[in-house]
Formats: sequence, structure tokens, C-alpha cells
Amino acid sequence: MSSESAWLQKALFALQKAEAAREKLADTRDEDVPPFELPLDDETLSVEEFQEAMENRIHDLLEDVRGRRRTLR
Repeated sequence: MSSESAWLQKALFALQKAEAAREKLADTRDEDVPPFELPLDDETLSVEEFQEAMENRIHDLLEDVRGRRRTLR
């Protein structure tokens, strides 16, 4: 679980860096930042929604790991 959490944290960090780079590029070109959406079946998922889902999963995993550590003490 802690390794999944670490992997998700790294992926979230990379995604945030990519979004910051997109925004900076748009600023240098004096353009609006186009929406960043991921295709999902017949729908689209915004990157913000995806990031929030990752953050929630990380939080849940860390809480579970902390709970298990408390029971081992």
C-alpha cells in the first residue's frame, strides 16, 4: 500500500508539473489555456477531476497505512 501511495504521489507531481508547463507556454504565447481532458469511454474526464481522484486515493492509502501501524504498536 505504501508503495502504491508513493507511486501515485510521483505521478501526481509529474501531472502537476506538466499542467504548470502547459500554463506557462500558453502565457508566453498570450493564449488561453485550452481545457486538458482525458477521454474515458464515451465521456471526458478533466485533469482536475483526475488529480482530485489521485489525491483522494493517496489520502486513503496513507490513512490505511497509519491505521495498520497503530495496531501493530
